[in-house]
Amino acid sequence: MTTRTKVRNSFVLTLGVALCVLVGCTADPAAEPDAGPTSAAAATASPTPDAAEERARNEVLAAYNGYLETYIKASAQADYRTNELATYVGEPLLGQLLNNLYNMSRSGVHNEGRPTWSPTVTELRLDANEAVIQDCFDSTNWNAVGGKTQPTAQAKKYPVVLRAKRVNDKWYVHESTAQRSSTC
Repeated sequence: MTTRTKVRNSFVLTLGVALCVLVGCTADPAAEPDAGPTSAAAATASPTPDAAEERARNEVLAAYNGYLETYIKASAQADYRTNELATYVGEPLLGQLLNNLYNMSRSGVHNEGRPTWSPTVTELRLDANEAVIQDCFDSTNWNAVGGKTQPTAQAKKYPVVLRAKRVNDKWYVHESTAQRSSTC
């Protein structure tokens, strides 16, 4: 065998080993590649759809609860200058609430007591950043006092349907439809 043939055979053998290493040849062709730690870390880094939905539902309810707590506080003083509502409420509902507080202030009316509520997120569309909340709002122990308040014939415990939107990763309640002629 000539030196040239030995070099060529050695080169082919080296090239074959190098290719085998590059493409991942194994002794057992049926063996599956190891997922390795990077795949496991990537799987745990992104939340499952169920976890993402649960987190979003909790955030939507937190926005709704924050809105109500802030409105209760503001209505106890008829404080239409509050900036806190904008933390939880978007337009057009924000303007409606501030207008209501302004009218209360102008009339010398404020709320006393405390309502109760029991909301549920009934629709959640993460792809559209939208949610629907249904609630049974109970204003039995929350009353307007002062000024020239008129008794109303509306139900004290009634269904409410609200819409929320996520803007810049934060949920805001932006629409509320109270069905005051019904009870729940």
